[in-house]
Parts: sequence; structure tokens; C-alpha cells
Amino acid sequence: LAQAIQSAEKKKYKTLRFGGKSFNLEAAKVLAGLLPDLEGVETLDLSDIIAGQETEEARKVLKELSIAAQGMDITELHLNANALGSNGIQACEEIIKGNKNLKGLFFNDCGLESKAGELISKFVLSNGKPSKIEMFHIFNNCLTSAGAITLCPLLENSPNLKNIRISTTRVSSEGGLAIAKALCACGKLVDVDLSDNSFGEEAGEILKTKVFKGQAQLQKLNLSGVGIGEKHCLGIIDNLTEAKIDLEIFGFGDSDITADGAPTLAKFFSQCTKLRSINLEGNDLESKGATAIFKALAESKNPVEDLNLLNNSVKSDAVPAIVQFIRSKKSTLKLLNLNANFISAKGVALINATLKELGKEDCLDTMSDNDDEEEDGDDALEGLTEQLAKLKVAK
Repeated sequence: LAQAIQSAEKKKYKTLRFGGKSFNLEAAKVLAGLLPDLEGVETLDLSDIIAGQETEEARKVLKELSIAAQGMDITELHLNANALGSNGIQACEEIIKGNKNLKGLFFNDCGLESKAGELISKFVLSNGKPSKIEMFHIFNNCLTSAGAITLCPLLENSPNLKNIRISTTRVSSEGGLAIAKALCACGKLVDVDLSDNSFGEEAGEILKTKVFKGQAQLQKLNLSGVGIGEKHCLGIIDNLTEAKIDLEIFGFGDSDITADGAPTLAKFFSQCTKLRSINLEGNDLESKGATAIFKALAESKNPVEDLNLLNNSVKSDAVPAIVQFIRSKKSTLKLLNLNANFISAKGVALINATLKELGKEDCLDTMSDNDDEEEDGDDALEGLTEQLAKLKVAK
């Protein structure tokens, strides 16, 4: 950086990343002396820069760099893995307030608690309403419902929000309802991850009837383990089908979806053409539901790379459809997770034989928790070798 400045190349860098380099205060002051002289930097990544530092030293490091970078006019700021909680956010007040054109903010794995939501909203919105935020990530923090509620002023004042990740944040029903209501103001969503929370069915109703209705630009959706119940999950999927949304990533794991909900999934998968990643682990699809899903995907044009049906009570009578799916996606498939089911040893052997024939032996994830002593459904495997050539696959 010093050489670039000295050689009049102040506009050389669009992105600066310092992740994984732990700064003490002395080093931070050196960097702080250089940052104001740079021009044209769009992304500043200060992730994981205080590892191993004492709490007060770490806070001073963030404060020093925050003050130095407050006039850089960056559009994207990464503060991931700086585990100082709300004290860390407070130390970054200047950099958040001073860069008035911020579009992307990332606070993943920062040890944030409820107070942090209030500070983030306050600092960003100090630059005026509506905010310019388009990307906001706050994964793996202990926000709880209290923090989620205080974060909502930012969400409801960010109409251009496209990419949001509020996952694994211990948000329960009160906070989930507040987030769902706030997201009603965001009509341009492209990439949404609210997984691993406990939003509850009241939030699910709003997500179904308002948030995920008319999201024409949506490409990636992860609502795995968000706790809104089967009815609301299926309602959201119906909305996607009706609007002809062509997702790339589909996450509805741990969503209480049963075999009765499989036709809704199959209908959506049949109309999609871009699905690469599908997570349905931890549901109760059973063989009947899994068979419908595998067939729908086999007959679709989706370039599926990974499919997760771990722990769905699937038995060997679904193996013909599984084999059909594998053959249809032989050019794209990279990972298939069928662990923690009840597929017999014979069924697993047929799946492995098919993958080996196609040169895809590494695609099947571990089956260490699969109960292969369960022989129920083995009748469906008789004559399967002869049937394989007749199975319908997408052209």
C-alpha cells in the first residue's frame, strides 16, 4: 500500500482484504496512516483481524481503523469473525456512519448479542432513510429476538435489499414475526437465508402471504429449520410455482414436510430449469414422497449438483427412482446425501453400482447412519437392472 501511494497509484486497489492477519494497535496505526490516502477502494475486508488480542487492545484496533476509513467512500464492509460483540460494533461507529454509500455489510460470527442490532440500525440509518443497503449478513450470532427486533428498522428502511442472511441467530417467535413484517418492505429479494431459527407459524403466515409473494427476482432461498411449519412452507413453494420462479438454491430442510407435501415439491421442481442445490434433510417424506421428488427432478432440465435427503425415512422401494435421477444428472451431480434412512444393503449396492458405472463413485455421501438391515421395499429392486434402460429421463 505504501509503495502504491508513493508511486502515485492511489487508485490501484478496488478491494482490500486483511482477513487472517491479526493486528495489534501498533500495526493498526501503520495501516490507519495509509488508508485515507487511497482512492477508489470499493470493498474493505477487515474480517478476523483481532484474533488473539486482549479485549481492550482489540477494541482499540477496530476504533483506529474505523476512524481512518470513515472517509474512504467504500460500498462494501466485511467485519466477520471479530468476536467483540456490541463493543466491536460500537468501535466501528465511524466507518459505518462515515461511508454513506454502503451497500453491503457483513457481521458473520462476531459474537453479537441483542444490543448489536440496535447499534447497526442506528449507525446505518444515521445516513438517512431509506438506506442504500443491498446485502446484509449476520450469520452465527446470538442476536435473540431482542436483537432481531432492534435490527428491523434497518430492514424496513432498505427497499433495495437483495441479499440477506440472518441465520443461526437464536431468533424465536417474537423476533421472527418482527423480521417477517420488516421484510414486507423488501420487494427485490434475490438471495435469502433465514435458516436455523425458530420464527414460528405467525411469522410463517406473513412470509407466505406477503414476503414471498411476487418476488420475481428470487434465485436462492434457504428456510431450512426456520420453524414455520409444513403448511406455510408448502404455501411459499406454491407461490414460487405460481409465479414461475426459477430458483438455483432451494433449502427447506427440517421443515416438517411429509409425503403428502411431495406433490407440491414435485410440481415446483418440474417447472424449474436452474436448480443446482436442494436441501430437504430432516423431513418425513418417506419412500412415497422421495420417489415423487426423484422422478420430477429426473424428468426436469435442472442441472442438480447436490441433493440432500438425509433422515427422511426413505426405504429401498425408492431406489428405482433414485437410480433414474442419478442417470439423468450424470453430467452435473456432485453430491447425494441419503444417510440416516432405511435403504437396505441391496439398495445401497445398486445405487453404488450405478454411480460406479457412471464414474461418479465419490458422489454418494457417507451412509454410516443408514439402517441397511431394513429389507422392506426390496421387492421393488427385482429386475431393476433390466428396467434401468427403460426409465424416462430428461433429454
